[in-house]
Amino acid sequence: MNEQANSKKKEASYKRYLPLLIGSIIGIGIVAWTSYQVQQSRLQQSTEGRDMSELFASNKSHSNSAGMCGTPEPAVHACFKAKSGLCEEDLQAARIAWKYYENNYQPKTGLVNSANKYPSTTMWDTGSALAATIAAHDFGFIEKKDFDDRIVALIKTLSTMRLFNGEAPNKVYNTKTGEMVDYRNKPTEDGIGVSTLDLARLVSWMNALACKYPKFNTQASKVLSRWNYDRLIDKGQMYGLALDPVSKKVRVLQEGRLGYEQYAGKVFKELGFDQSVAATYDNEFRSNIDIYDVPIAFDSRDPRQLGAYNYVVTESYGLDVMEHGYDTENTSLVRNIYDVQKERFKRTGIVTAVSEDNVDRKPYFIYNTIFTAGLPWNTTTDRGVQYNDLKSVSTKAALTLALLYPEDEYTQVLKSQVESAYDPKKGWYSGVYENGNGYNKATTANTNGIVLSTLLFKKYGSIYELCNACGRKLRLDPSIYKRQLK
Repeated sequence: MNEQANSKKKEASYKRYLPLLIGSIIGIGIVAWTSYQVQQSRLQQSTEGRDMSELFASNKSHSNSAGMCGTPEPAVHACFKAKSGLCEEDLQAARIAWKYYENNYQPKTGLVNSANKYPSTTMWDTGSALAATIAAHDFGFIEKKDFDDRIVALIKTLSTMRLFNGEAPNKVYNTKTGEMVDYRNKPTEDGIGVSTLDLARLVSWMNALACKYPKFNTQASKVLSRWNYDRLIDKGQMYGLALDPVSKKVRVLQEGRLGYEQYAGKVFKELGFDQSVAATYDNEFRSNIDIYDVPIAFDSRDPRQLGAYNYVVTESYGLDVMEHGYDTENTSLVRNIYDVQKERFKRTGIVTAVSEDNVDRKPYFIYNTIFTAGLPWNTTTDRGVQYNDLKSVSTKAALTLALLYPEDEYTQVLKSQVESAYDPKKGWYSGVYENGNGYNKATTANTNGIVLSTLLFKKYGSIYELCNACGRKLRLDPSIYKRQLK
């Protein structure tokens, strides 16, 4: 009887707790289902509006920050896998540089003023602006929508702007209207000519755009396929066009001297053109001179006969490495560019990092050179007029050299010299005058664009090497290459 009573008690106890147990199981199921739905919703939101290259690159979470110093962030683009993170110091320098573009962007055309508040630009500076915009999005300064709006506006302008002689972009355009202008920013019906060297910088960053954001590949290719290359690329070299203001005839002039010639030549070689002369430093025009016992390469073509000087400066060699990478030819040349400027500092006490730059006084643009027209440390205009009182430490040159050789003792000297050469509301100045006349307060798209692109290089390495490794490069309309073969 007692056993029967105990059995009935246990059965009653189970009946009391069974609903509680079933309720607990149902509750856990509801919580799990709700959590799953939230995760799926977040995943969907995170992938909306992203390039296909981003979706297949990594399944790791993505942050807009550039990562801690020395710590690469997870890859979000199939081609662009970070090799190094950026320090907060780097990001602060980049934010200062981007301020220039915030102030000088023209939303109607997508163009950016070459110099602060002056509504004129070249294709070289348009390339620098494109590099800056890619960097700004990569570093999280602008959202996807803002980035896309800027690129769409730029591509529209490049797709519809009038071309010089119907062949290629004019040397200068008004950034507000997109009209062809002269160097005084005055409208000109005929234009003034074409700089193929300038086009190379734009081509380089159009290639980077199409590589990093494949949805723009077709539009970028169409922009470049508008141009007629028949007179611009010939016999392994580049040629510019110049309109004679009197006769109105178009002259075809070989463009490029050692340094800039190789930077630009490699760009067009990557695009599929024969640049057998222009893309190599070891061509027939190269000569060498020792400055402070450091061998420096220069171009032997006589400016008195050909009307074009060879300006040995930091910029062209730095851009070559940052966009094309180190190779057997440029490795020692770039190192010598660094070492000769370091040696000048050691022997004279003058901090040295020279390049071409806008200046904040007449003549408003000068070439601070390592060597030009037979003279070391020559500061000159494009007409050969000397302005040695305008020698300066170039901001873009100092920061480029510092980035390329971070372990060298001279790097800290360079960084210290220009670390305050900026206006937080305007961007980086062009430099600091050697003679104590203060900052060179000219503020430009090129200086600030190079500051931003140097940090892209620090994060990813050479842009062309990245894109070539994953098989992404721009190609033109096939008919263009067929005409080149005739």
